[in-house]
Order: sequence, then C-alpha cells, then structure tokens
Amino acid sequence: MVRPPGRAGRAGTVPAQPRRRLPHLRRRPALPTHELGGEEILLLSHAKRKAKAAGAPIPVVWQSLADATVHVRRSQVAMVAAAPGVGKSAFTLNLAIRSGCRGIYMSADSDEVTQAHRAAAILTGDRVQEIEAAYKSGKGEKYDRALKDFTRIWFDFDAAPSLAALEEEVYAYAYMYGQWPELLVLDNLANVFDESGGEGFTSLESTMSFLVDLARKTEAAVVVLHHVVGDAESGDQALKLKDIRGKITKLQTLVLGLAYTETFTPQGRALGVYVLKNRSGKASAAGDLMIELNADLDRMLINDMESPGGGVPDEVWEEFKAAVEVEGASERRRYEEV
Repeated sequence: MVRPPGRAGRAGTVPAQPRRRLPHLRRRPALPTHELGGEEILLLSHAKRKAKAAGAPIPVVWQSLADATVHVRRSQVAMVAAAPGVGKSAFTLNLAIRSGCRGIYMSADSDEVTQAHRAAAILTGDRVQEIEAAYKSGKGEKYDRALKDFTRIWFDFDAAPSLAALEEEVYAYAYMYGQWPELLVLDNLANVFDESGGEGFTSLESTMSFLVDLARKTEAAVVVLHHVVGDAESGDQALKLKDIRGKITKLQTLVLGLAYTETFTPQGRALGVYVLKNRSGKASAAGDLMIELNADLDRMLINDMESPGGGVPDEVWEEFKAAVEVEGASERRRYEEV
C-alpha cells in the first residue's frame, strides 16, 4: 500500500514525494473538452473555433434568394419540396453544379443517363433535346468533355439507398480526398430504405434525424428533396409548410417549396420559391414569402429573373404580335389572290 507522504510507517518515515502534475495539465490544451459517454462538450467560444465551417453559407447561385436572406448553410439540413415534374431536381442540380461545392449527389430518383444529359445542359447551355440527339447520332464528344471536366461532385444512383450505404459513401469520399464533402444531396427522401423497419412518418423522421447528425459531424450542407401533398400536387398552387408530405419539417433549418407562378417569361412560366422555414432569416409558413426564378427547363437552367414579374413580359408580347402580323399578311395575300 502506498502511504501518504510524510507519514510514519513500520519501516520508518516514508519520505515525502514531489507532487506530480497530471499529464493533461502539463500544458493548456488548444480546446478544453470533456467527454461523457462518447459525446464531447465544449464552451461555446471553443466550439465556435472548432466548427469553423458550421453555419457558413455555400456560394450564392441565385442573388434574389440571397437578398431574401435565403442561404443553404454548412452543418445544416435544407429541404426542397415540390410536386412531381415542377423542377426540384433541376433546381438542386443547378445548386450543386453552379455553387462550386465539392460533394456527393445521391440520385435515387433519376438514372445515370438522365442526370448526365441534365448536367451537360447546365454546363454547356445547350438544350437537353439537342444533347440527346447528339448522343444518338454519335456526336456527343462535346458533352463528354464537359462531363469529364466536372469532377467536383460524386454521383450515386442506388434507387433505394440505406442509411448505412449513405454513411459509407461519405466515409469513402473522406478517405479519397482527406476531407468531408462540402455538400450532400439526397434525391429524394422517400427513396431511402430504413433498416430499422420503420414506416411512414417514423421512417421519414428517422432518416431526417440521421441527416441532421451527419451534417453536424461532417459540417456538410445537406439538401434533401421531398414531395408535397393535397392540392399542392398540381404544381401551380401557392405552397404552405403544412403541404410537406408527412409534415417532416421540425429538424430542417431551411424548407423551400417550389411551384409555378402566373408570371410568364420567354422560356415559360416562372418558378416560385416559397420560403416556408428559415432559422437564419425571413420565412412564412403560410406561403406569403415567395421569390420568382426564371426556369428554362429545356436547358435545365434556373436563373434570377432579369426584371420584376407581373403578367406577360414585353418580349413575349412582341413575339406574339410579330407572329400574328406575319400570319395576317399571309391571309391577306391569299384573299387578294382569290
């Protein structure tokens, strides 16, 4: 038994031993932490220094959204919800490609060829129909080069990825590049296979909890696509937070709803972005905050509106009037010949 220093024992007095400092106190650690059950707790000042990228917005793609305080942020989960065919995949693919972020795109809802053609359209500005025709005729070299040069995003096309598979993808990316992905896209939430056996709301909630934890630990901006229900499935109705399928809206920091508006552009109807939830800025669960974007889905390009909307633009009217004038002139010539 080790006796206290300076106490007498059977063999005489035990000499006092010099007091030793604990190893972890020999120098002040850079970030004082404590671990309880594998979890780390820190002071806020130290936590902020450790999570350097947490909460940082990814590069802006649409200035009109940024002006409305809408940003996709690192370490957080954002949701983009819309009816089928409205353009949520095109919206998110634009975000992934044009933001310049490095990361992973889980394309469970779209196949390899479809995504390749869409990405080539965004990268080159050509129409998807032209790209498909070029590949059919064996003249797709231009688009092959564009896709070959685009190396910032990994794509996974598992139609029903599990949470374990998603985690493995993230680790594989980190192993390859020595850093976590900056952006992780899941297209879409309903395609994820829940190994726990949950169904409906339970399954969706479990997946969202996993994504929130993954975003926090990797400091990646996670964007998950989802569906809407009820009248919102028409794709041209103003969206509300209650329209999100399964009411899965508690864990995300940003929820955007997409639907077509009554504004027309030369490319078609404008795409309305409804800011339904936004912990870092403006939002309206009732759908009162909406920003219009110019959606050219022939080229898979979604851009800021060049001018405020409101009815049919002058350019569209001028083209229409010119076409009517040409048709009228043709009719007058036929009448004169008769």
